[in-house]
Amino acid sequence: MTAQAPLILDRRLAIQLLHCAQVASPASISGTVLGREGEPERFVQRPAAAGDMVWAEVLSNPLAPAVPDDAQLPAAALLLLISLDTKGVLQLRAWQRESGQPVERVVAIRD
Repeated sequence: MTAQAPLILDRRLAIQLLHCAQVASPASISGTVLGREGEPERFVQRPAAAGDMVWAEVLSNPLAPAVPDDAQLPAAALLLLISLDTKGVLQLRAWQRESGQPVERVVAIRD
C-alpha cells in the first residue's frame, strides 16, 4: 500500500455534513458529495444521478463508530462516514476499498 495524499474538504462542506447528521439523529443520513475536477463541491441527500460527478458517498452511523461494515463500503467510490457515537466530538472518516479491504484515508479540513 502506498501513501496517499490527504483528502481536502472545505470547512463549510464538512460542517454541512456534520450538521445534517446531527439534525437527522437518531436516524442516519445518506447522500453524495458531488465534485468537479477532483474537488468536492457540494452535498446532496440523494443517490448519485446520471451525469453527476461523484466525489464521495456519505453515510452516518448515529450509534456506531465511523468504521464501515462490508455492506457500507462501495466497490469503487470513496465513502465519508460520520459517527455521532462519541462524547462531544463528531467523527468524519474517509474509507476506500483497496484489494477488497477497507483502507482509511486521511481527511484534512481547509478554511
